[in-house]
Amino acid sequence: MRRLLLIAACTATWSAGGCVYQHTIRPLTTNFNKTPATVERGRGDTKQLTVSYVNLAWDSNGIGDIARANGFEEVWFADLETLRVMGVWTQQWVHVYGR
Repeated sequence: MRRLLLIAACTATWSAGGCVYQHTIRPLTTNFNKTPATVERGRGDTKQLTVSYVNLAWDSNGIGDIARANGFEEVWFADLETLRVMGVWTQQWVHVYGR
């Protein structure tokens, strides 16, 4: 019976448009004209906890902050990685590529 209730709750959450777990990576920059391919990168992250109507967020994922922290002179492009769990926990990482 417990298992059936858990499955029903997950199905209801999923069909209502909410996700129990979501992990995505998308580009922050879309102009790749004359952009070299690279493996050099820096990373920064932010965390957010949401309870009822209270949102707590901390840390920095600013592209300039990440570039300075990793000694980049030039930023070529950036990606945003997002992890969401049950609409309560959100963590985002910005991956910055450059030299």
